[in-house]
Amino acid sequence: MLRYISIILTGLALSYSINLFAKDYRISVARLPLYSESANKGILIDILKAMDKEYKEGKFIIQVYPFQRSINNVINGRADFHFPTIGTHIWSKENDKFEQKLNKLGIRRSSVSLTKTHFALYSNRDKPPLDISRLGQYRIETDSGHTVFFNFNIQGTTCLPCSVRKLSAGRIDGLIFAAREIDGMIKKAHIKNIRRQNYRIFGSKFILPLGEKGDKIDRLLARLIKRMIEKGSLQKVAKPYSKYFEKNFSAPYLPTLQDIRNQ
Repeated sequence: MLRYISIILTGLALSYSINLFAKDYRISVARLPLYSESANKGILIDILKAMDKEYKEGKFIIQVYPFQRSINNVINGRADFHFPTIGTHIWSKENDKFEQKLNKLGIRRSSVSLTKTHFALYSNRDKPPLDISRLGQYRIETDSGHTVFFNFNIQGTTCLPCSVRKLSAGRIDGLIFAAREIDGMIKKAHIKNIRRQNYRIFGSKFILPLGEKGDKIDRLLARLIKRMIEKGSLQKVAKPYSKYFEKNFSAPYLPTLQDIRNQ
């Protein structure tokens, strides 16, 4: 009898020890068409869920919010990190105007990049193509949360479908944003007079708290992504979109082991 009691107590102690060191992370995800429409639907949601399966020390709790509120959740301590934001697709620390702005709020971008995002320049087919080396001379809009990423005068919008319609009507000269999203809006609106030019490929990064907590999460994300690339599980879950991205933009959608080695 004492032997069975001892076995039960040992099992309970082991279970308590495992739970004591388990760590759950709250991921605040920006609501984006196609990418993260809800906590259960979207390309990025599928990838984050695959990362949760790979994380054995706890779980990732995924919640979806409007973009700015999602970032504010990290600032206010209601989430451990936010996804996505844009930065260089190279695995390295950021040091641009946006990073300096984030640092003043007590947050930063991750050094790791999970996926890539292709930003395109859209213009009206009924007018001459825009001179990409002189974009400051045109009336161009982008999402209001992304104006800081451009080194020329660009207007922010809180309604990208509205900007698509304005561009078609000739009320603005151009629109720059993630190609997959804008392509979908153009198709949905049955608009035929908008052209697309390549602009830039960004990396999709995480927003973390400044300091030791953020550094720890950054290292954790790097380990998980590296392990998933080595096993092929990241490529498997992202395959439907990777094929589209590589076909349309001639660039890999996911990090490679070479990206990681260069960190």
